[in-house]
Amino acid sequence: MIFNLIEKVEDLEFLNQELVCRPYVGVDTEFRRTTKDNMKLSLIQVNDGEEIYLIDCLQIEYIEDICDFLFSNEVIKILHSCKEDYEAINSWTGRNLVNVFDTQLANAFLGGSYSIGYQDLVIEKIDVKVDKDETRSNWLRRPLSDSQLRYAASDVEFLSHLFIDLEEKLREEEKLDWFKEEILTIASHNHINEDKKNSRQNLTKQNQKDFLYDFNYLVEELSEENNINKTLFFSKKLQKLFLLEILSSDLKSALNTLTLWRKKLLMKPLDNLINLYKLN
Repeated sequence: MIFNLIEKVEDLEFLNQELVCRPYVGVDTEFRRTTKDNMKLSLIQVNDGEEIYLIDCLQIEYIEDICDFLFSNEVIKILHSCKEDYEAINSWTGRNLVNVFDTQLANAFLGGSYSIGYQDLVIEKIDVKVDKDETRSNWLRRPLSDSQLRYAASDVEFLSHLFIDLEEKLREEEKLDWFKEEILTIASHNHINEDKKNSRQNLTKQNQKDFLYDFNYLVEELSEENNINKTLFFSKKLQKLFLLEILSSDLKSALNTLTLWRKKLLMKPLDNLINLYKLN
């Protein structure tokens, strides 16, 4: 596998001028998390469809405009399981990625696994085995070994292939808008508040248990009907938080915590359940 190691500011500036002109690029990161809220970015891997570049973030001090392609609305950044990559890139640049396509998320919108790894998705979609040998490497150590560099490069080798296949299927199933809304939700860290207290007493513990049982059955039916991964659509944790929001506030407030695509699928089927348990 051929790749280019970028260790100088001048080389990255030149590369950036090329990448901002691309319609899409595959992106991955290697980092070391020292605490829950602290991570050190080691590498940014980029595949522009022709060549693979490994940007050494420990050797290059970030300066403004040096990686504009990451923050351009004109360039789609293809990642797999993007949440930690958002954090890692922000830790180096102080800026947030935009215009992201997450192959793991796209796969879940098409009825596939919500937690499938990049290597397994490549095997499933392209029938190619990707190296896993350096998954637990120390990415802060320098120099990086040839094995580490090859592993890092392999993590972006097939992202564009996955993107082309998955985006086409999202369009065919008319789910691309749902997908884009979910990506924006991930980027904004917009989630239901988990600190709410149960302040309504008109639903006993047994009734809450019964409601969640019925709600989960409804979620399973809708997931199967719409060919969406059940955990992505409405995980059991999210179901509990949704009920907690209803009990702490009201149904309207709970519905306002949901993305529009979830609300659209749930509104009518949820009406009977809400009336049954007198939660309206």
